[in-house]
Amino acid sequence: MCHYAAAQHPKVAILALCSQFPLTHLMGLIELLILLGLGVGTSKFVSNSNRRKRLESAFYELLRKQDSYISLIQLVAISQVSSQDAKIFLDEQVRLLDGIPEVDDDGDTFYRFPRLKLPDAIVDDDW
Repeated sequence: MCHYAAAQHPKVAILALCSQFPLTHLMGLIELLILLGLGVGTSKFVSNSNRRKRLESAFYELLRKQDSYISLIQLVAISQVSSQDAKIFLDEQVRLLDGIPEVDDDGDTFYRFPRLKLPDAIVDDDW
């Protein structure tokens, strides 16, 4: 086939390419691309799920240990996630749990949440 014809007509180029490869090879390539896409998507889902669990665990640990005062830097340090992810999570918790931003004498921002009151049985188990 003339290269000029393929350049002028994309459909001709695709047909020429398809005629060079058996249909089973093309189907195999398509299946491979789909599987790779699913693998990347699953990996991102698991990563996001793990990040969310670390944030939640760190958040409730800080609520308990810091008398319901939490700063962004504390949440980042305990959860080991990016400051951007921690900020999004913390803003969400402030909105959902009626947290109040407060600035201390050093100019650092903390968020005050309602006191976490747990039954003695849960506190004793060191949840």
